Amino acid sequence: MIETLEKTGEIKTVKVEKDTWILELPEEICSREGFAKGTLASLTIKDGAIQGSFIRPTEAAKQSAERFINKYGDFMKEMDGIDG
Repeated sequence: MIETLEKTGEIKTVKVEKDTWILELPEEICSREGFAKGTLASLTIKDGAIQGSFIRPTEAAKQSAERFINKYGDFMKEMDGIDG
């Protein structure tokens, strides 16, 4: 069964590396699945498939994400606005 979710907010990309994207799960997903607010999903392209895992929030992870956003947030917003 395919479930359709209503878009209630933007999905935040926290970090992008070569073949990996770190995304913040929307609050409604965290609530529905019983995850802590701020849970991240790591998606990696490997061997022609996407591998995923959840990254549970820790204080160290929160601080690291905040440092990344503070350092590169404006650049990421600028890149998001560029039509490719």
